[in-house]
Formats: sequence, C-alpha cells, structure tokens
Amino acid sequence: MARIENYGNDQPTEHDAVKALADLVGPQMAEGLWGLSVQALGLRRPITTPADLRRVAEHVMEVGELSRVAGRSLKVRIITYEALARTVKA
Repeated sequence: MARIENYGNDQPTEHDAVKALADLVGPQMAEGLWGLSVQALGLRRPITTPADLRRVAEHVMEVGELSRVAGRSLKVRIITYEALARTVKA
C-alpha cells in the first residue's frame, strides 16, 4: 500500500471500498454488489489499481441510492489520492 508522505493519505484499496459499502448496505450485499460490478467490467479480484477501483466505484454508483453514496465517496478518495501523488512526484 502506497502512502503519500506529509499528507497522511494511503492508497485506497478494494478492502476499504467493500468495507465502506458494507457500512451502508451490510456485508453480504456489499460483497455481492462489488463482485457483480467487478465481473460486469471484466475485471478480476483483487482490484489493485486506482484506475480500476475508480471504474468499479463508478459502476457501483449506478446500482442504487446507498451504493451511489459509497461509490462516490470512494471515487473522491481515489481522485484525491491520485492528485496528491502527482503533486508529490512533481
């Protein structure tokens, strides 16, 4: 897991995403929604890259109201992480 020094932001993980979704819809539903989204996108678990995490988050957002909240939250976290990572590398 990559950490951006001086900002305290860890790279988002699939585990983080499923846990956040589970907090809203329960663990079984979260695993099901995540797994179906991964499969629908033709990806394989575990999802490890920020780009693929963002794709799955966007797909989850299309499923329903509560999943939209979790998906949007993950997407914002990924975008923030990527922006900070670019800033640190520059």
